[in-house]
Amino acid sequence: MEQAARFGRKALLGGDWRPWLARWLRRDDLAPAAPATIVAAASDPSAAADLNATAWFATPVYLIASLTSLHLDPRSILQLSPDERAVLAEDFNRTFADSHFRLHCVESGALVMRARGAVNAVTTEPARALACELEAALPGGPDSAALKRLGAELEMWLHAHPVNEVRAGRGELPVSTLWLWGGGAVAASTAVTREDAASSDLLFGSEPYLTGLLRLQSAAPRALPDRLPDLRDHPGIQRMALVAEITPLLHTNPQWTVFEALADLDRRFLVPALAELRRGTTATVVFIANDIQLRLQRGDLLKFWRRRRQSVLDELRSM
Repeated sequence: MEQAARFGRKALLGGDWRPWLARWLRRDDLAPAAPATIVAAASDPSAAADLNATAWFATPVYLIASLTSLHLDPRSILQLSPDERAVLAEDFNRTFADSHFRLHCVESGALVMRARGAVNAVTTEPARALACELEAALPGGPDSAALKRLGAELEMWLHAHPVNEVRAGRGELPVSTLWLWGGGAVAASTAVTREDAASSDLLFGSEPYLTGLLRLQSAAPRALPDRLPDLRDHPGIQRMALVAEITPLLHTNPQWTVFEALADLDRRFLVPALAELRRGTTATVVFIANDIQLRLQRGDLLKFWRRRRQSVLDELRSM
């Protein structure tokens, strides 16, 4: 990452990586859509026909209480089992049957909250709430009161939920609430057939937006490998993208810090990619973290005179 920060051509995306990925896949029509709506449309195409529907990600989180406030830490974004997600969805829909909200499991492993009716609110991805006051990350906008009210009800519902009792028995963090984010109107999305999808692209990862985006392409991502794949093992492939998340690494390796998780991803993926760039077997490497894009092409790593920039890790700390 230090080499990418020093030699790469830096750009700010003006948003997160998701619209960039949609455009990279030549789906400019989907780039402006809220990420949860992509996942909702991909998991249930009939939902896109309801022009009054709204959908958000409902991410399980653990809220940490201090003397004066609540906050999130890097392990606050929880990884639930399929059975736990199914139990929560079924129980929510039974408990809140009289409300306008319904909770759904999608195949990518996410929970999606849908509402009958348009709800105009601005939300924050929980990973971004790690670096700000929790109060500042709460929903805003004209209809934010409805989401804040639902959030309070979710906390009360989950306080002594059987799922949390089982998790506590296993020594796992409880689910404090379902963090609603990434939502908007579930607009109709144009899917393409497998024959129309780009056959020269290879994508890896299990992130829900990636999975939903590819499902609208009549395709599917591959599991994230242990190390950067060798394109020579995939004849005909011209481009490759990997979406790697830190949260699963932190839960798998409880002793790691965020920067140790970043170092692991660096060793497994970015270092081999830059080695391919040096050998001339790869034309371009693009590294995106948060809103920062670093693009490197052949010859960039030979610019030894380039002044050392601020560490990309320092930039990530400041996000």
